[in-house]
Amino acid sequence: MSAQAKGIMSPTEYFISMDIQSSIQAAVGILGVITNIINIKTFLVMGASTDGVTLTLMSLAISDLCVCISALGLCIGSLLLSQEAKWLLRGKTASFLLVVDPAFVAVFFATVFQLFTVTTILITIYLAVTRCLCVIRPLQFRNVITVRKTLIVVAAFSLFALANRIPILSLTGVTMAFDPRINATRPVTSMHPHREIIKDIVWAGVDMTICIGAQVILSVCVGIMLRGLKSAAEFRTSASSAGNAGSDEQKSKEKLGTKDARIIKQLVLVSCIFIICNTPKLITYLGTAIQPEFNLTGQYRMFYQSMCSLFSVFDTINSSVNMFVYYIYNAKFKRVLDNLGRADKI
Repeated sequence: MSAQAKGIMSPTEYFISMDIQSSIQAAVGILGVITNIINIKTFLVMGASTDGVTLTLMSLAISDLCVCISALGLCIGSLLLSQEAKWLLRGKTASFLLVVDPAFVAVFFATVFQLFTVTTILITIYLAVTRCLCVIRPLQFRNVITVRKTLIVVAAFSLFALANRIPILSLTGVTMAFDPRINATRPVTSMHPHREIIKDIVWAGVDMTICIGAQVILSVCVGIMLRGLKSAAEFRTSASSAGNAGSDEQKSKEKLGTKDARIIKQLVLVSCIFIICNTPKLITYLGTAIQPEFNLTGQYRMFYQSMCSLFSVFDTINSSVNMFVYYIYNAKFKRVLDNLGRADKI
């Protein structure tokens, strides 16, 4: 068989790639579980029940926590699936350990992972767009993020993501069957004949659209927010040079501007992290659209699965590092977290 017929990756390269990526994702996922629990606790103390922006950030942390937990389940399924495949290639039996088809574990958690990833993307877009509106029209949109609006928006995002994954989950099941690969009867993955059709519809209509749309929208928002930061800095410089910095009114405006600037910097960095982490997924989706054989069943299926594993690693990274951004650019978050840390030591 030619190298072309085999595809881009050999089975050995594929297994090595999947094992490395799953191990990295597991480590990042554990970090993400810890950081997002800290985020949620901190935002609760900061008053998430009374402030719309804080509640939105806490909602993002909850979604990110679910992403990281499902990522750990996906890693377990992927590692077991890879290990079983290697055992079978060596002519060994895996039935003594893997009493459940690891493919089901991987497929189930991959679907749940995508559910919460979509929710995270939508909340990130919501934060960036609302902050952009505050930069463009500060008087009209300064208090646009209220607790009530946030609850409605986050609930709508969650229901939208759930509605897109329920059909896929409902067409995936487990049934007791004889598995000739291990010469034993065990629970194996059972997929409805229409599952792949539904999955392709969701992929084309939702996942790819949101992936590309988020990249474009957040790139525009980052540009607008950076321009707003530059304008604010120029205004403060010109005001100081004009000799108005000593007045109480000017100091108040300057303080408010500094606070807004820190919030914008925080959201710019969060958006930039998302844009970077979203790029592998965007490349994979575009590759699937351009090359018909670049999918789960095509000639390049092993390379495709490796790329899917890679972008899920980046999705997990995106959901794990926000705490460090908040700690640097959110003075209230830093103060509350430091106080919580000191209280825990007492």
